[in-house]
Amino acid sequence: MFRDFEWPIAQEEADEALLRNIRERGCHILTGGGDNENPPYAFSVGLALNYAQAEIIVFGMAPLQAARAIDTVCSRATFGKKFIDGDISSDVIPGRKACFVEVPVEFYEKYLGAALWFYQNWPEPFPCLQLVWSDSEGRFPWEAGFDPALRKDQPILRGVS
Repeated sequence: MFRDFEWPIAQEEADEALLRNIRERGCHILTGGGDNENPPYAFSVGLALNYAQAEIIVFGMAPLQAARAIDTVCSRATFGKKFIDGDISSDVIPGRKACFVEVPVEFYEKYLGAALWFYQNWPEPFPCLQLVWSDSEGRFPWEAGFDPALRKDQPILRGVS
């Protein structure tokens, strides 16, 4: 945990819930999108502070499924497991592979508003990884043969080489 972290001051009830969950559970999970312009997404706030694990954002999953995937990452982080850019795991999402991809800072404002508020006093941009999930055949969106019906559900926030 970052010792000199300056906790933001809650302005409303939602802020208080976020702060409470980060203190008591290690992270808070928020959702967004699910409209005509963006697929549904969920992201964590608190992993970087409490576990030195990059925050996680995942697109295209139902909110409960996304929360479970983020909770799994949080659980692993409590035991010292750190996911980094390029890691692939078969035990984060049941029946799927997950690849972790670094999210460029220029996407933070669009998707991670509550995290920006929480880390406003952090000495540098907090780290964030996109959890990209495979299709039922184990292929990722950047691989040949990826299920085209799933492509719109997972915008990749950076190109993968």
